[in-house]
Amino acid sequence: MSYLQTTLASAGSILVFASASYAADLPSRKSAPVEYVKVCNAYGAGYFNIPGSDTCLRLSGRVRADYMYIPGKTLYSGVSNTGVPTVSSPSDAQHLHGTEMRARLSFDARTPTSLGTVQTVAQFRMARKGGVLQNASAATNTSAGVSLEAAYVRFAGFTFGAAKDNFVFMDPKIFGDGYWATFSNGAKQLAYTATFGGGFSGTIALQDRADTAKSAGSAGVSSTYEVYNSAPQVNVNLNVDQSWGALQLSGAYSSISLNKTDNSYDESKGAYALGAGLKLNLPMLAKGDTLWLAANFADGMSEYTSLWLSTKDERGVGGFFSSLRSYVTTPTGIQTVKSWNVAAALDHYWASQYRSTFFASYTGLTAPTGAKTSAWNGSGFFGDANAWNAGANFVWMPARNFEIGAEVIYSQIKQDVRSANLSVFDRTDSNWTGRLRVERNF
Repeated sequence: MSYLQTTLASAGSILVFASASYAADLPSRKSAPVEYVKVCNAYGAGYFNIPGSDTCLRLSGRVRADYMYIPGKTLYSGVSNTGVPTVSSPSDAQHLHGTEMRARLSFDARTPTSLGTVQTVAQFRMARKGGVLQNASAATNTSAGVSLEAAYVRFAGFTFGAAKDNFVFMDPKIFGDGYWATFSNGAKQLAYTATFGGGFSGTIALQDRADTAKSAGSAGVSSTYEVYNSAPQVNVNLNVDQSWGALQLSGAYSSISLNKTDNSYDESKGAYALGAGLKLNLPMLAKGDTLWLAANFADGMSEYTSLWLSTKDERGVGGFFSSLRSYVTTPTGIQTVKSWNVAAALDHYWASQYRSTFFASYTGLTAPTGAKTSAWNGSGFFGDANAWNAGANFVWMPARNFEIGAEVIYSQIKQDVRSANLSVFDRTDSNWTGRLRVERNF
């Protein structure tokens, strides 16, 4: 064999050996295996493990389009000595229709610990509004913005952050508003929930009153401002949640503190609310059917009995509730509004793809002396009042978590108002609203 042949043979042997050695070593040279997302079943549907951690995460969202129509109603700023209302200016600026386009993103992360699960929730709402859904009477009636609906950490029974208000109970599937309390952004709070077993639980919470409270009306003292952080609001509830439904007893207490910049006026007064709510599951009617009942009483906290009446009624009915408050400021001190409400709603499934909600609610308010012994001027003075509304919707669900629905609500308001000579007149007004909604949850 020639030298050249010997050299080539040797080189070939070396290459074969090297190739075999490389092939044998391939497993050790491979990169780390790809870690695929795993389903997390510990906390319900939709959760997955974040790669490289023991945290389960659920991402969800909602897109909603609302279209609303309200027949035009005149807004009033006072009443004459003969009981004729004074038309506000401009009287023809009230919008008849409106739109709201809304998107929501929710993040729910949960991690097991030796002391239980730590849950972290963040929920954002982005909305663009126009027409009557933004403002009933203002010429400039469009807006766009982002709201933080929820942001909290929940651990060992404690809730730290912004979460659902702890007084609210009723939550039926309606598009508009009934006369009961709901707050889409909840309240900033420090809360503790104790679970007793058998479906029983109780919560005590320190809440930021500014997130839910009504502002003051003036009846003789002007330029006052409210010190919302003078003391935290205390909310408590006791719940039972079982197969037949749920029951909740609620209470809230806050301190109303008013002052003037020169400290010439400094007043404080306690306010409270009590409530009861009942939810009954009615599978004997149809799968998913639910009846909701609620009753509440408040002294100085009408936000829990009438749900921001000034906004609702100016848009939905027009007229005399535009100045109603939870309390008024007088030279002799703070005077509170006493109020109560009752409400009922039935969620009914005609079939798996068709649902309706039928609802009605009533609220009554007793104005303090400082508010109802002066002429109604559209700002600080008002009389005893009551309001009721009833409505129904029909929803088609062509796919899971996809809804197309229409709703009609009728509302009526009756209120005592005083003219310039303090003659008392009963004013009654009513109106209806219609709304179309398309909503997709994912």
